[in-house]
Amino acid sequence: MRRIALTLLLAAAAAMPAFAGDTTPTVHYRWKDATGVVHFSDTIPASALAGGYDIVNNDGMVVRHVARELTPAERRAAAALAAQEAEARRVTQRQHLEDAQLLAAYPTDKDLEQSQQAQLKQIEADIATLQTNLHSQEDSLTELLSHAADLEHSGKPIPPYVNKRIAEQREIVNGERGAVVKRRADLASTKLRFDAQLQHYRALRAKYQQSDDPPQQ
Repeated sequence: MRRIALTLLLAAAAAMPAFAGDTTPTVHYRWKDATGVVHFSDTIPASALAGGYDIVNNDGMVVRHVARELTPAERRAAAALAAQEAEARRVTQRQHLEDAQLLAAYPTDKDLEQSQQAQLKQIEADIATLQTNLHSQEDSLTELLSHAADLEHSGKPIPPYVNKRIAEQREIVNGERGAVVKRRADLASTKLRFDAQLQHYRALRAKYQQSDDPPQQ
């Protein structure tokens, strides 16, 4: 009998640390209802989930806050804002990379100016070539028109193929003129862009010479 009692005592003593060491925290919830009253409980009603709530530990400290559900309009607004912020970050990163490449490609502003002038001269050469082609096409159109005028003066009908050639040549001339106008506009816009680029380069060079920390590619 004594042996049985001792055995039971030892078994109870062995089991006690297991219960004493069971410190599994109890989950508690804290939320406000529609009237603004704060509730605290081990369970939370489904009606309160959409309004947001706090998960607190046994000491009453907030472990995690669960935000309220957003309305469809709020979700759309949040998504639009996130997209704008992401685009702004991409623009900033792209500009940072372009600045680093600009400084790495041109050690001095003179180097940049020489590159710009070479590109401008190429555009000017393109314009000259287009103008030469335009004059040639205009001469061809003049010859066709003169031929048609001679036929009219002599009282002869203008053959359909001549009228067709004149119409086609006019289209060619108009196309060449449009190409010249476009390339001249390209030259003007490129000059403006290069001026802004040179000013930006000089500002970057001054900035990073002072900080001695050029942007990394």
